[in-house]
Amino acid sequence: MQSATIGVSPLRDFVSRLFQARGLSARDAGRVAEVLVWADMRGAGTHGVARIPHYFGMIDKGAMKPDAVPHLRADFGALFSIDAQGAAGPVAMMQVVELAQARARQFGVGLGVMGGATHAGAIGHYVEHAARNGFVAIAFAAGPPLMAYEGARIASLSTAPLAIAAPGGPEGLVLLDMASSLVSNGRLKQARRDNERLPEGWALDAQGKPARDAAQAEVLLPMGGPKGSGLALMTEILTSLLASAPLLAPMLQKGKKGHGQSATMIVIDVAHLRAASDFAGDMDMLTSVIKTLPRVEGVEELRLPGERSARAAKKAETQGLRINAKVWAELNELAQLHGVDVPDSA
Repeated sequence: MQSATIGVSPLRDFVSRLFQARGLSARDAGRVAEVLVWADMRGAGTHGVARIPHYFGMIDKGAMKPDAVPHLRADFGALFSIDAQGAAGPVAMMQVVELAQARARQFGVGLGVMGGATHAGAIGHYVEHAARNGFVAIAFAAGPPLMAYEGARIASLSTAPLAIAAPGGPEGLVLLDMASSLVSNGRLKQARRDNERLPEGWALDAQGKPARDAAQAEVLLPMGGPKGSGLALMTEILTSLLASAPLLAPMLQKGKKGHGQSATMIVIDVAHLRAASDFAGDMDMLTSVIKTLPRVEGVEELRLPGERSARAAKKAETQGLRINAKVWAELNELAQLHGVDVPDSA
């Protein structure tokens, strides 16, 4: 089967129907579809629809519970904690961001801690959602051990993704979305799928030696050595431990990986601190100054965080998304298995 080009809306609808076929409600399936397609639109295919077979595998194993309803575990106004009850990560995270926004409107800030979910997808989606509504937002997440602690030769830490977004700038918001590993685990899986030769410093093999063959790569390496591993360790503390859902220690002690994910999100209402129009003006001034800095020879443009992905999303809206041939074949197989119609593609 060849790769396929599909419009954003038909792809989103297709993904939603796939998850409804696996027992998610229309609302929850729509939220999962929104997050996955959002990633593909921004060129982050490692967190896009290619994840669907993995998500379905989690449902098969009972790790992702299609009918789970996340609930408040603790509530202190601006500060709250949510137990996801094994729900799909996007379902739990959208509950966190919506409640954090409501609390920020009331108290000026909303800080939500969430544990007990499965993979939440690209966490940039959630801070973008808040920034589009005029908030400044920060989110960080922890998961199973995939990355080495500095100096260790086994997977000891999650890749600890971090995302920060603020309204303003030429694309409407500035969005940083990164991991503490040099590359994401999804990118490593993509390299294995495509039989790539890895750059030095990406990963270790099972013996703890530098891996250049993607098929032999087992353990991701932290960005910036001790800085990346320190950030990931602190992320586990600020998410999983605060949410009463430790991930790393139990998995490392048992020597088994799981599917859990935890996260913390902070949403700030700018209007509680200053006039939103004044903040917007300062954002415009700051981003303009950065964009017009003297450039190093050979650099055509200075881009702000999230600018490249925002442009990719606009292009996808008009030209559709190209889905990798292997991924498209897997999705077609799942659709046939679950009786879901496949949208037309080019």
